[in-house]
Amino acid sequence: MKNEFFANSFAISILILITSCSEDFLEESPVGTVNELTLVSEEGVNGLLIGAYSLIDGYSSNGSPNGGTGEASGTNWIWGDVPSDDMHRGDTNGGWSQINDIERYEVKSDNEWLSGAWGINFDGVARANDVLRVLGTAGDVISAEKSDQIEAEAKFLRAWFHFQLRIKFEKVPYIIEDVDPVLVKNDREIWDDIENDLQFGIDHLNPAPSEVGRASQWAAMALKARVHLFQSEFAEAKPLLDNIIEKGPFQLEPHFYNNFDEEHQNNGESIFEIQYSVNDGAGVANSGVDHQTLYPNVEGLGYSYSAPTFDLFNAYKVEDNGLPLLDDFQNDLLLEDYQVSDTEEFTPTSHLLDPRVDWTIGRRGIPFLDWGPMSGSDWMSDQLNMGPFMNKKNMFYKRNRGIISTESGYWAPGVNGNNFRLLRLGHILLWRAEVAVEENDLPTALVLVNQIRQRAADDIVMGKVANTSFKEGDPIVVDESQPAANYKLGLYDSFPNVAYARMAVRHEMRLEFALEGMRFFDLVRWGIAENTLNTYLASELSDSKLPWLSGSSFTSGKNNYWPIPQVQLDLQPGILTPNSSL
Repeated sequence: MKNEFFANSFAISILILITSCSEDFLEESPVGTVNELTLVSEEGVNGLLIGAYSLIDGYSSNGSPNGGTGEASGTNWIWGDVPSDDMHRGDTNGGWSQINDIERYEVKSDNEWLSGAWGINFDGVARANDVLRVLGTAGDVISAEKSDQIEAEAKFLRAWFHFQLRIKFEKVPYIIEDVDPVLVKNDREIWDDIENDLQFGIDHLNPAPSEVGRASQWAAMALKARVHLFQSEFAEAKPLLDNIIEKGPFQLEPHFYNNFDEEHQNNGESIFEIQYSVNDGAGVANSGVDHQTLYPNVEGLGYSYSAPTFDLFNAYKVEDNGLPLLDDFQNDLLLEDYQVSDTEEFTPTSHLLDPRVDWTIGRRGIPFLDWGPMSGSDWMSDQLNMGPFMNKKNMFYKRNRGIISTESGYWAPGVNGNNFRLLRLGHILLWRAEVAVEENDLPTALVLVNQIRQRAADDIVMGKVANTSFKEGDPIVVDESQPAANYKLGLYDSFPNVAYARMAVRHEMRLEFALEGMRFFDLVRWGIAENTLNTYLASELSDSKLPWLSGSSFTSGKNNYWPIPQVQLDLQPGILTPNSSL
């Protein structure tokens, strides 16, 4: 929930910033009669700060032709999942067709979704800089302690938005509060700038934030560690991750899905999350509107714009000992009910599976939380081109419909306030395992991977569905005392060498973090995107599956990053130059 912090009436009424009609997304001013002198108070500066926080969810018409419905969201489903081997865009016949080009690696610089990702994130940068600029004029009006805290939060947010831009666009200007943003070139690397802002956050943020939703010292450490991992700076990431693990107040949630449901928001595993809310008088402005489009087409909730791949589903296959098939899970692909009508007979696979599969992926014949068993093709809009699977992560429970969701105000009634965990202890443990592998500390990597696997081992979906077809009027028979599928998860006895350990850690990240907006960026930073994605495409498209993706291919050096929007290059000639995507 956005609670008191994000529902601050002062911020909502006068302090949300909009882009001016000048040559750049970044020149902004407060709306109405308010000027910066009016804002020189703790309340005023906090109002500006809340405005900066509000853009982490990416919902803004500022610089976005699509209203900020996903292209700049911190969930990163468009840029981190769709172009990866984890997700298909979904319905190819409906709106937002330019996302299809993202999945096919055919994005041109005039793609509107690029403008949204660029414009909204730089809007966030501008709002953070507004905080810092006004704070710099406050003098004794705000105490030194409070001033340091506000500055640290603003710099954390500035680093956050620049990080989102850097991993998508490669060549990005770093905009600070006392420069003309129109004149800042994108001709140098900005990793050090991001690190410096985050280090200020580490030095000055409270370990326990004063209000839910604000950045903490731990969040700054976690994000800085992630920044180091993107640069393969494992020695620098290590102490940050160790500090969080050894001294932080975090613990793994007992149940994997606690990290994705609305009943365990801001839980003991969470380090930083997007705070969503609905039914708060703000329409859908504070809600997770981009998630609504991803939900299945059940009871009119969503548009099924997020479809897990055959490849991802098969990655959850395990051997008799419960360990994953690290290098041959693509053999003998399980297709489930692809191109099988919901009224035709079908029985889900009996293959041994990691239990996380059915907390992550919705599939026919398996309970979909408390919405009943997924019945197949009638839950989706375009099974031919999206496959038979649905995204289950971050779906809310039916029992909370109308409480955590709203029935009006947008395209469909699935708009909800289920938070999204951006940084959690599970991430930290597996990032630390990655560091251990690269330092040849295989025993540490083994312990950390097994810690994650142990949590998942007994966390199974219950409810064996007897129905093999779902004809209208037929009763649904579910034995709640039985597991929904054939699950098994084992622990590793050892990692025999670095190559095996690296494969195991990366596979574990995929299973644990699937559909959380990270996979594509990880493949790129590991330097394995071209081989992994082209192998995936060959497997995914075999036997004439998913015809609309035919001919797609990934080229390293060209498709690692997305083009800088052409409109922005045209507005700032000689200042911004294209990146390696062209």
